Amino acid sequence: MEHGRAVDLSGTKPLASRVVRLVLEIDLPFVDGLSLTDFAEVTREEFDSYRLYRDFMRSRLLELDDALEAVDSQVALERIALSIRDEVNAAAAQMSSAARSRALSSADAVLGTTSAVLATVRPAALQGALGVSATIAAGATGLWPTIQAFADTSLKRTHGKWHYVWVLQKKAAR
Repeated sequence: MEHGRAVDLSGTKPLASRVVRLVLEIDLPFVDGLSLTDFAEVTREEFDSYRLYRDFMRSRLLELDDALEAVDSQVALERIALSIRDEVNAAAAQMSSAARSRALSSADAVLGTTSAVLATVRPAALQGALGVSATIAAGATGLWPTIQAFADTSLKRTHGKWHYVWVLQKKAAR
């Protein structure tokens, strides 16, 4: 755990299992190379867009709770994933256009992407693996194999709430 976040430097992606469900894999855009002053200006100018996107994501994440427990949960999860992909692709197109603008190009800003996977994890499996991850075993295997190993040996019940986990990996800026 680092700053209240689980950090796994192994670079492995989560594997779907009875305690881990994959929801979405996507490239998220970001603008790299902005000074704090330029970033503040862009943020101020685009605050309504940011607020609308944040609210959109919150509503999709709230829908995940019901989708995970639905009778046909994989179809419900895919509907949410498609909705998020469409919105992220629209935002990426807008950011690409903005990155070509004079204001951002004069600030030496470039558009980059972060590979992201959204997964859901049963709380007991995540907490158990994080407790184990402080041990030598976690250093040898990484977070996701440790979660699976913990679930295979320790979990009997698989009902209840889920935790949402974003797995991010920075790609080269363009």
